[in-house]
Amino acid sequence: MEPCNYSFFTPTQLVFGEGVSAQAGEKLKELGASKALVVTDAGLMSTGIPQKLIECIEAAGVATVLYDRVQANPTEENVHEGRDLILSEGCDAVVNIGGGSPIDAGKAMSMLSAHEGSILDYEYGHTPITKKGPVVISIPTTAGTGSEATFWSVITDQQRHRKFDVGSPLMAASCSLVDPELTYGLPAAITAATGMDALCHAMEALVTKGASPFTDALALKAIQLLSENLVTAYKDGRNLEARSKVMLASMTAGMAFPNAGLGAVHGLTAPLGGHFGVPHGVANAIVLPEVMDFNLGDETAVKKYAIAAHVMGCESAVEKVRAMNAEMDVPNLGSFGIAEESLEMLATDALGENSNCNSNPREVAQSDAVALLRAGL
Repeated sequence: MEPCNYSFFTPTQLVFGEGVSAQAGEKLKELGASKALVVTDAGLMSTGIPQKLIECIEAAGVATVLYDRVQANPTEENVHEGRDLILSEGCDAVVNIGGGSPIDAGKAMSMLSAHEGSILDYEYGHTPITKKGPVVISIPTTAGTGSEATFWSVITDQQRHRKFDVGSPLMAASCSLVDPELTYGLPAAITAATGMDALCHAMEALVTKGASPFTDALALKAIQLLSENLVTAYKDGRNLEARSKVMLASMTAGMAFPNAGLGAVHGLTAPLGGHFGVPHGVANAIVLPEVMDFNLGDETAVKKYAIAAHVMGCESAVEKVRAMNAEMDVPNLGSFGIAEESLEMLATDALGENSNCNSNPREVAQSDAVALLRAGL
């Protein structure tokens, strides 16, 4: 008989639906906040979305301070600047508006404002996180990272050209307002990259060593929704039903993978952003089918992928993912200047401390990592 000891934890209130982002001010008042740091990025500011949400927040009687300099891969500098604003302005709340980068950065800013030192000190497995910072509300504007549902942040160490994880239940948002309306204007390329990131979260959660019946149910639902709706949302960004279901899938996958863990896709792609600036979702999309094919050497993964194929309505989950990439014009790693001579270095970094490769269903050796990255060129 297989062991039946499982644990599942989701610390954030998730509010899903069209228009729910307008509740931001009301939620902040419920949480007792009087002044919020709004964390976003310059690109999103050009759309006017943060400005509208700031109006809602201030209309509820909550003052705001704006930080809009989060980079595509949030850095320790971003986190430290936001932390300093929280402290100097006396903010008792943080509102993250954007994709995974502002959400990750804002969670880390809040945590660090209650601790000493640098965000680098709090890499997972190093200095423990012992206190909760100002309350956090997250409002995602892309459908992919699932960061609104997790207590993790991924930050880029600029000196070592690598990403590292910071996480604790004490970092989780008190509430996330998941509003599909905010994704209706997303460009096709971002729709593809973020949506494939969500598919990667679900597919890895399904087969990782930490998977359970709870996470399997969430992962499979996310896989089904994405396989049925992502390409449609990519081709017709005004298809509101497809947009809504892709956003729901992203949130659902975001509940699965923090409990199940991730695998070799996230392990292998971590150094690609730090060294070559490959967007996270694009990197995951490229490497996902290669790792799935590799994992067919594991008996349990084979069974799980067969179930995934069933909910996707196809014979092979691996080939379905390849077809989705092709339909959405996902590039290859070579288009980012990655060549054969860089693969050994990238593989070494990918298999380093706290690598997600450690929870992959099939062990990944250095030679395997090189071969998997090579397949993505």
